[in-house]
Amino acid sequence: MRLLGRMSLQTKVLLIQIGIVVLVAGLISTTVISVLANLVEQQAGERALGIGEAVALMPEVRNAFDAPDPSAELQPLAESVRQAAGVSFVVISNRDLIRYTHPNRELIGRSLLDPPPAGGVPEDDAKPLRGEPVVVQEEGSLGRSIRAKVPIYNTTGTLVGAVSVGILVERVQDRLARDLPALAATAAAALLAGIGVSFLLARHIKGQTLGLEPAEIAALFEQREAMLHGIREGVVAVDRAGQITVVNDEARRLLRLPDGVEGWPVAEVIPDSGLPRVLTSGQSEADQSTQLNGRWIVVSRIPVRIRGKLVGAIATFRDRTEFEELALELQGTRSYLNTLRAQAHEFANKLHTIAGLLELGWEDQAVAFITQTTREQQQWIDELPTRIADPELAALLVGKASVASERGISFSVSEHSKLSSAHRASGLRTILGNLIENAFDAVDGQARRDVVVSIEEEPDELHVEVRDSGPGVPEALLSHIFESGFSTKSTDPGSRGFGLALVHKLVETQGGKITVHNDGGALFEVHLPRRVVAPPAPAPPVMVASQ
Repeated sequence: MRLLGRMSLQTKVLLIQIGIVVLVAGLISTTVISVLANLVEQQAGERALGIGEAVALMPEVRNAFDAPDPSAELQPLAESVRQAAGVSFVVISNRDLIRYTHPNRELIGRSLLDPPPAGGVPEDDAKPLRGEPVVVQEEGSLGRSIRAKVPIYNTTGTLVGAVSVGILVERVQDRLARDLPALAATAAAALLAGIGVSFLLARHIKGQTLGLEPAEIAALFEQREAMLHGIREGVVAVDRAGQITVVNDEARRLLRLPDGVEGWPVAEVIPDSGLPRVLTSGQSEADQSTQLNGRWIVVSRIPVRIRGKLVGAIATFRDRTEFEELALELQGTRSYLNTLRAQAHEFANKLHTIAGLLELGWEDQAVAFITQTTREQQQWIDELPTRIADPELAALLVGKASVASERGISFSVSEHSKLSSAHRASGLRTILGNLIENAFDAVDGQARRDVVVSIEEEPDELHVEVRDSGPGVPEALLSHIFESGFSTKSTDPGSRGFGLALVHKLVETQGGKITVHNDGGALFEVHLPRRVVAPPAPAPPVMVASQ
């Protein structure tokens, strides 16, 4: 067993095949020899029977039974027939089983049953005396032989005796032995051919297994299973016919697949997998983003080829929801930084103005400037919290007002805007911040620079509008405005096109809807489902949050 365990797969297969070939060749040879022996014996019996019937019909034999000395006439005739026919003996006897002829002259005149058997005349000797020819194999005075016993009738039709023609078994075996070398040569050729085929089969199996041993194949399979079910990417593989062959645990989770989908057409189980398209085109599709079950998934599809032949395809699914959310947070943080930078720049300008007025001795003008600035800022601080109860969103709008003031943009929140803290929509601050920044960019360089924000509560949703007085979006580009990386003008990578794509993803993730159309500029409308939350603790003054 240890020796067998150390053998290679090719050697094992070769030895097993050789063993099977030898066994089959041995069984076939034994069967052929047995069948051939039976055939030779049958042919010997039929030959003896034919010779016996010919002798029984010879006139000389039929008339000799009426002669005074039948043996004198029959013995020479029987010997000539024996020699001419090449049989072992031709024995003619009368009804009393007394021999008239025999190769051994000493037995002529003696009974066939010498000594007589205890049970009387044997059936094989009695049948010819009843007119029934018989072929038997039995032991005689010359040895064991295959003999035919035929009744003899005289010219008047009276049964007068029998003739027994025999061929010694020894001679039959000699004939069979003459045929054995040819049979052995055939068996040897078949054996060698079988061994050659076994060797080729063993080599073929080794090639099919890439030279790997069973233990190595099992180890690779276990590693493959561990890898497939351990990675954080979903994997779905199909064969050339588009039927699923592999699905790992992560793919089941991301795609919400039931157990037992292997063997099913992928077009039925995962209609949007794109794998049938890859099987048709033979082209890879890398890192394509799509939304699935409320999550953002990056899909890559790769055709599988073996020796240049397309045999299937594999799709990988990566959950990018967390990365997309982080990107939105980063976009919001960048917006905050821009807001703080604008506020710092704006207040530095105002401080410089106040300082200049005081140095020139224009105290009254300085007081008037401070009063006007405070009134404008306080108007935002006093009005927004009464309509926008979410302190973070209110602070965002106050900050955007500062940015707008610095950039020379007229920014306002419509009078009918209202948002209660008990019905806040998650992510609204990020969505609104990106849309406002987009609107600011749109009105840059325009003669009229107006941006208006509207937030309205409806029974089942929040309705948000951001309207600008910019040039709007060309009609041909409206269907592409939310694609990742799309922009109607060359800007910083963190601005328009990328931000709108993230906003679109976030809105859809929340079960909402965002649209854009032209109405004296671009008008973005967002519909978000309302989510009831517990009222927050009292917020600090908005002024502190905005600064």
